[in-house]
Amino acid sequence: MRISTAQMQSQAVRSMMERQTELSYTQQQVATGRRILSPSDDVIGSTQIIALQQNIDTATQYQKNADMAESRLATEETALTQTINVLQRSRELAIQGNNGSLSAANRAALATEIRQNLAEVLALANTTDGNGEYVFAGYNVGTAPFAQVENPVGSGLYDFNYTGDNGQRNLQIGPARQIPVGDPGSDVFVNIPEGGGGTRSVFDTLEQLALSLESNAPNAAAVGDLESALNHLDGFRAKVGARQNAIDSHREFNEDVRLEARKRLSEVQDLDYAEAISRLNLQQAGLEASQQSFARIQNLSLFNFL
Repeated sequence: MRISTAQMQSQAVRSMMERQTELSYTQQQVATGRRILSPSDDVIGSTQIIALQQNIDTATQYQKNADMAESRLATEETALTQTINVLQRSRELAIQGNNGSLSAANRAALATEIRQNLAEVLALANTTDGNGEYVFAGYNVGTAPFAQVENPVGSGLYDFNYTGDNGQRNLQIGPARQIPVGDPGSDVFVNIPEGGGGTRSVFDTLEQLALSLESNAPNAAAVGDLESALNHLDGFRAKVGARQNAIDSHREFNEDVRLEARKRLSEVQDLDYAEAISRLNLQQAGLEASQQSFARIQNLSLFNFL
């Protein structure tokens, strides 16, 4: 069997190219820290990587949703707490107003503060979150939910209109867990139970209290109405606190899921640097040997022996 010089050179070049390819692949692995550079390297491993990365991305989104929910609930809690503080002060004023020793001027002064409190509660009911959305507007977050309207005009009497809806927004913070991130203003500020079995808004309660004091005819029932409003709002504040606790608990669960997925992803995807560096050195040595062999083959000729 005859082996020509051209054939020998072709084989040597092919050997060098194969070793160069292997070396380049290992260098890429070392540079990226990845064991699998393309799906063809490990089909099963590549499929696992995609699934694990999706799990990580989903858990990350749940964490972002949890942060958004917590921020919005914190805004609602602050608004409720401040409203409760204002109503507690209003209740104190209502008690003072029922003191028989007060003059009409004294009660008028109390009414002035009550009206200031009413304006404060109205502003709190129109609270916005960090995105400029109205917290107590239901789904209609782009419009202020409450407005004070004089009716009839020039009468000094006011209606308080709710322009939001009864929707309750939810955010997904887990695969099977949604958390309410607000309460419609109709539930919080409007439909407050009265002693007689009906409902009255907190705005009407304060408005009627102010009117009774301005007319020097204090209404003893106003104290009970304010106590009902305080209990009602405190109930919503407790709900908000319970939701915040639920978010904290589920955030820990999401983080555990994400950490476990990252650990598994590292096992499937990450490179064993010690093995890769050892392989890299062997491949470099093999390439150098191939190059040296090729150099010798190039110099082989019958004329070298004549």
